[in-house]
Amino acid sequence: MNQVKNAALVAAVAMAVAGSVQAQEVYVHGGTLGAGVGAALPLTSWAGVHAEFEGLGFSHSFNVSGNDYDGHLKLLQGGLYLDLFPFSSSGFRLTAGALINDDELTGQAVPNAQGNYKIGDEFVPAVGPAPSTTITLPRVMPYLGIGYGHKPVSKGFGLTFDLGVAYGRPRTTYNVPAIYSQLTSQANIDQEEQNISNKVERYKVYPVVQIGVSYRF
Repeated sequence: MNQVKNAALVAAVAMAVAGSVQAQEVYVHGGTLGAGVGAALPLTSWAGVHAEFEGLGFSHSFNVSGNDYDGHLKLLQGGLYLDLFPFSSSGFRLTAGALINDDELTGQAVPNAQGNYKIGDEFVPAVGPAPSTTITLPRVMPYLGIGYGHKPVSKGFGLTFDLGVAYGRPRTTYNVPAIYSQLTSQANIDQEEQNISNKVERYKVYPVVQIGVSYRF
């Protein structure tokens, strides 16, 4: 929760800074990071900064080595970015910065048709609370991309677009109620955690596609 407050504070401070200058821009947008709001601040005719805060939550079931999990994905992050405009007559930009996030995927194991959970290489009867897993991303993830918008050209409405990637290695925890420790070995418990870790390991690169509407005044 502290990380969420920090992310919100970062975005709020940046928006307050943007609001203190004459060429203020605010925007709303949505995409793979969720839906949110932001503000942009020009530094020179060819550079600026923008900050934002966005989030989204939805159910997401998944399967790991034959074991089904009933999951929920929570996206919640803020971001701070530097924008460089290489063409004086265009809103095209290069953007680099950081996501400060509290993204989390949680899942509870679902019994199979025989009423068993699979833990590692062994099936055990579902006789208590379900084993669960939590997958998180690093609190700070570097971002690099291209985009359009946030250039201080004229007052009024405009469009924003971002296409890029954020990088971060997912972390996995696997929680097994004590009763299942009596029904299977620690090696199987460790194997199930490794199976989950292996599945999410491929998602080190997070694709970012956001589109929005801005207003400069």
